[in-house]
Amino acid sequence: MGSSSSTSRRRGNLSPGNGPNHRGNLSHTYPADRNRAGNGRRASSSAASASNGRRSSTNSSGIPSGRVIPPRNSSTASSATSSASTSATALSRPGAYSISREGAGPTQVFRVQIPREVRPGQEFQVIAGARTVRVRCPPESRGGNYLQITVPPEPVVRPPVRGMAVLTSATGTAGGGAVAMSERVAEQNERVISAERERERQGSQQGGGEPNESGHSQEEPPQPPRQPQTYMVTVPAGIRPGMQFAVDVEGQRMMVTCPANVQAGMNLRILPPQTQSAPANNLPSGVGTSVDRPPEQQTPRSLPPTSPPLMQMFEVVVPPGVRPNQSFSLLANGQRVLVTCPANVRPGQKVRFQLPIGNPNDSKKDAPAVQLEYESIKDGWARTIRVTDMKFQWVRMNEEGEIDMKSVNRFDIKHSAYTRRLTFLEGNDPRMRTGTLSFGTANESSVDSNVEKDGREIVSYAEIAAAHQRGYHERVEWFQEICRERLRTKWADGHMRILVRRQHLLHDSIEAVMSLSPQDMCKAWRFEFMGEIGIDAGGVAREWFELVTEEIFNPDVGLWLASATNQMAMRINPASELSCPEDHLIYFRFLGRLMGKALFDGQLVVGHMVRHLYKHILGWPVMFEDLELPDEEYYNSLKKLLEVPNVEDMCLDFTFTENALGENRVVELMEGGEDVPVTNDNLPEFLEANLKYHMMDRVKPQLTELLLGFYDVIPEPLLTIFDFQELELLMCGVPVIDIDDWMENTTYQGRFEQKGESSKTCRWFWEVVQNEFDQETRARLLQFATGTSGVPARGFSVLQGNDGTIKKFCINGISKEHSLYPRSHTCFNRIDLPVYSSKDELREKLKVALATSATGFDIE
Repeated sequence: MGSSSSTSRRRGNLSPGNGPNHRGNLSHTYPADRNRAGNGRRASSSAASASNGRRSSTNSSGIPSGRVIPPRNSSTASSATSSASTSATALSRPGAYSISREGAGPTQVFRVQIPREVRPGQEFQVIAGARTVRVRCPPESRGGNYLQITVPPEPVVRPPVRGMAVLTSATGTAGGGAVAMSERVAEQNERVISAERERERQGSQQGGGEPNESGHSQEEPPQPPRQPQTYMVTVPAGIRPGMQFAVDVEGQRMMVTCPANVQAGMNLRILPPQTQSAPANNLPSGVGTSVDRPPEQQTPRSLPPTSPPLMQMFEVVVPPGVRPNQSFSLLANGQRVLVTCPANVRPGQKVRFQLPIGNPNDSKKDAPAVQLEYESIKDGWARTIRVTDMKFQWVRMNEEGEIDMKSVNRFDIKHSAYTRRLTFLEGNDPRMRTGTLSFGTANESSVDSNVEKDGREIVSYAEIAAAHQRGYHERVEWFQEICRERLRTKWADGHMRILVRRQHLLHDSIEAVMSLSPQDMCKAWRFEFMGEIGIDAGGVAREWFELVTEEIFNPDVGLWLASATNQMAMRINPASELSCPEDHLIYFRFLGRLMGKALFDGQLVVGHMVRHLYKHILGWPVMFEDLELPDEEYYNSLKKLLEVPNVEDMCLDFTFTENALGENRVVELMEGGEDVPVTNDNLPEFLEANLKYHMMDRVKPQLTELLLGFYDVIPEPLLTIFDFQELELLMCGVPVIDIDDWMENTTYQGRFEQKGESSKTCRWFWEVVQNEFDQETRARLLQFATGTSGVPARGFSVLQGNDGTIKKFCINGISKEHSLYPRSHTCFNRIDLPVYSSKDELREKLKVALATSATGFDIE
């Protein structure tokens, strides 16, 4: 629990502070090609007259080195030498250095000789002034020829001068490295909170009614129908019923599906999308509009010539049982959509709504074909797009695959779910924003469906929706491309150089990273261990991420603890304040930034976390069953209360007793909880209070800083394309699983106890895992069985259970009467595997079990 003496000594300098207020314009040698080794800038070159010269040598990196003829302007050369000397002095202390070309000097021209062994297209290195630069041999040149190269101006290095940014407490209580919020910032944030509450209220009303305390919608009284403007268009030649054609209406392009009773050349009345300039009495653009009756006294108008954005108009039939102002779910263009039934429409009638289906800057003229079908998934939570305000929202699907609109006023351990709400606020230091964290019902939460930067949309809803439909590897590639090409600051516009001392790695790293602004977090970083010769072409960065995360996840530091049910998964230490009283929140903010940056740059972190922390990062629903992984014993004791005839006989109250550094502490789960006995009547509230406390309130300050740091780097809408199991694989990497070691360290129980791996079903199981599953699917199977994708360093022979003892992977044979699908018991590293009649049946059922394990769907 407590930290070591060396950690405590380093920790003494973590308090934020201000350095001298000055800047130095210093030169620096840095790599130009981020994907290649080397410490020089690639120079532009032009072929000169051919001439004989001496053969060049090869440097330590294996890249040929050429000769340089000094430039005619000797003063320029001496100036460059002087600047390099100053740079070396400036980079003599650890910290984060900003490097850019702002205010840089003039370019320099050199004449160099190409090494004899260099062929056209190859690169070689030369010393130009005080810098090592890399030159690519032009196609028309050969070894021995001379080139004239132009070297870009020396970059400007700005040393760290402001120190660490100050954490601001949004709760009004200072401590753990955070200071109280200033009055000016508090007034500014109050206006932000008020505006956010108003937006949520309006979104809830448009989404199908004002939410009540249980998170379910109350039906709004019907509103008078309002007629939108319609237009008359002619179906183009060659269009048959069911085909689509494009039209431009009021500044927007949309696709229209030709009805079954309409032919080419006939006129068709359409409903255009509503623009922001539409009158206030027009219907909101996302609400379905009735098309079962003609508009009253509407005069068709000519269509003005316009340009994108691309929009798609959808026409659907309201399903049976849906009342006015209620929502229903369907699939539109491969995206799950939440539509609100208009007040004047009944089941069986048609409604229309629109969705963006392309980037407004896309050069494509025609929108892609769109498929439309009703939602077919079964019991569980699903993410939809709310067309009233184009936000992603969670909805509960019932056994018929429809939105569960039951008004459940009490907590239910099978169906109730909660999601975290993170509200961003300004901090005292502009480099470090703050925020508040809360835990609300899942169907009340929402997240943006696009990404904006500096007031400009850089990733559209249509792109995110398209990414949702791709496979895992394609989604990873898309995510990394967005980070690399659209979010990352261009190298020429500035990058960061991080200098750390290996013997003070964690301290120096925190000082450097916590001094940066969110804009600096999106720049390219290069790392250097002081006193070591090494060029960061990727290897140094990988080592830095590995070493820092390994140290900060170390339980001896006192910030993280191993999960009680899985020693490979880490959970936040609720008593971290006792281990690091002055700065424990700084560590969690730093770790959040580090994990976000690792995801942004495609790096990996060492520590695996418990499942519900990945859910909190993504904003996924947290359910009662998530209590099992952190503390399986307490989870089972809570479940057994539902079987007790009279709970009052247990003499319980609304409190929880926890142990911190050997001392027991009583925590009230509600105000005055010590005086509230648990009864059969309030048992649901007691279970709900336990879920909220153990999943969030117990570690809320630490979790808040972790999430704030993570979203200092990653825009939340981009993560909607992943589930929490995929996020673990993305952050920690897909493990290389030794199947032979896994098989050798597997035990068998139940119907497989006698025959073991020679049982027909077990033999099929291992054949599917070994011959048909790739590494990603094997990792998902490991997650399914143990709760994490982490493999012990010494292999499966030391796999641990919930009590810290060795519990090898176990396959327990059951009959299909108990379950049609495989079931997992992560606390015991066990899978209940039904006895199947064929290998194909086993493969199908196992894949379904793995696919639904991240959704909360009930496959029983």
